[in-house]
Amino acid sequence: MKPNVEEQSFNSRAVTVPEGTTHKLFPTPVTLFELGEPEMNKELAAFFADNPRFHSRDQAEQSDVTTLMEYANEVPALNRLENLFLACLTNYCREIGWQGDFDLAMQMFPNVAPKGHYVPSHNHVSHISAVYYVQTQPSDKPLLVSDESVRDYWRPDEGALILHDPRFNASLQGGWQYHAKVFPRPGVMLFFPSFLWHEVTPHQAEEPRLSVAANFTLAYRNIPAYERHQLFSC
Repeated sequence: MKPNVEEQSFNSRAVTVPEGTTHKLFPTPVTLFELGEPEMNKELAAFFADNPRFHSRDQAEQSDVTTLMEYANEVPALNRLENLFLACLTNYCREIGWQGDFDLAMQMFPNVAPKGHYVPSHNHVSHISAVYYVQTQPSDKPLLVSDESVRDYWRPDEGALILHDPRFNASLQGGWQYHAKVFPRPGVMLFFPSFLWHEVTPHQAEEPRLSVAANFTLAYRNIPAYERHQLFSC
């Protein structure tokens, strides 16, 4: 027999409880830097256009097997970009409470996305990740949108960077359907934790979308005396 919903309804006025205290724990800090840098962007765009490596069929699969700093002697803009990444990394680390002296491993790699290209959902094997946009299609959208409904998630916005809620299965049920979209502009640099799953939707511009990604792995130098560090292989 189907239960009577009305008879089983809970009368909240029948029970008095104190106000609870809500703690918004485990935030996911994402920082946007609007840098501009039109001259640097122009030099980087010319570098990507002139180098045949970035026009090969497997350039997307091979993009992160090396570092763009291999070309720094011939492309001064790469030195400028590296310095901007490091300056913004300093700011980001302070924002998230990382302080001290570190050994830093850093990689810069290109994202050359022709018309129709997309990037499936993924995260990065590092501590902190970032992306700098060199060339993108014009957009009348806000730079960052974080208040969409779950229905808007399925709207095919062109060239958007979608940031997924990092809580496991958070978007499956109830009120946890959170996501954010970044509609990039040239000169924007974005920092986020490397564990944050993200994807890029296809764009339909004739010119390729150009960006440079960076991964940062940081190890504290002032390690405790009881920790033994040694080379190990297996």
